[in-house]
Amino acid sequence: MSKLNISTTVSGDIIVTRLIGKIKTDDVYEWFNGFEQVCQQFISEGRKYKLLVDRKGYIPDHFSVQKTWKEKFFNETILKHSKAIAFLLEEGEILNYLQQSNTKEYVKFFDDYEQSFLWLNEYSR
Repeated sequence: MSKLNISTTVSGDIIVTRLIGKIKTDDVYEWFNGFEQVCQQFISEGRKYKLLVDRKGYIPDHFSVQKTWKEKFFNETILKHSKAIAFLLEEGEILNYLQQSNTKEYVKFFDDYEQSFLWLNEYSR
């Protein structure tokens, strides 16, 4: 089992946010507080950002955890200020499905951190 990692860091215009490990609903709230603060800093400065959402090793402890994460992450204010979003997920059926069904050019799904960061770094729109 992977160690709990709930953090958000910034590298240039890229916000790297991690929600990894056996996650409870309270962990999602804790994660979102830090994530939202970083996003709001960009927004208050009138800057857009790119998001790297690392959920590789994410294990929800209950179905309500995923529901809470979706409600928090898919927030209109946060999403409308993002230029691009890379999701880092475990290799497997869900990742394959998301890669194949994705129709948004500013969203990509990866199982490799370096590839996701490189794509975000080079992405412009």
